[in-house]
Amino acid sequence: MSSNDLIIAFFPCIYFCENNDLYFSGAHYNLKDKTEVEKTEIIIERAKNREYFYEKLLKLYAVVENDNLQLIIENPYSPFHYLVNNFPVKPAIIDKNRMLRGDYFVKPTQYFFINRKPTYGFSTQNDKQKKSISNSESGIMAGLCSEERSMISPDYARNFICDFILGKQQKCIAQQQFEFD
Repeated sequence: MSSNDLIIAFFPCIYFCENNDLYFSGAHYNLKDKTEVEKTEIIIERAKNREYFYEKLLKLYAVVENDNLQLIIENPYSPFHYLVNNFPVKPAIIDKNRMLRGDYFVKPTQYFFINRKPTYGFSTQNDKQKKSISNSESGIMAGLCSEERSMISPDYARNFICDFILGKQQKCIAQQQFEFD
């Protein structure tokens, strides 16, 4: 790999999101029918998994920094997200509504840019029927940790790449320029 190559990493969000805190406190809905011993075993396993993935992420970050490689890390966003509070780099982009760029979910997502700066285009493509993890008027649902909810639509991927990696204006897509904090 060279410094001209780009790595994009998608780490398992279930160990970093604030929903995980409900597991650690024993209050998560999935633990409601468990005994205290079962809850404790699940919490210990989850803590080990988060430590494992966080260590892998930090090692990747260290290699990228040491070798001056370009890296973008994607993970869900919330103010109490583990990476927001514990990762050495702050997110360069927080996309609070992915539907505006052609995804099926609002799902706030953060992107950490290491050894590169994002470009700042904004392709608007709000043409999808919203999917939800709870009951909605549309009736289209996906589970909180479902594969479907984890996937990024092809339109969103294209718009993200053009807006933040290539800085490329697209034909037939509304464009706006805006600044990030």
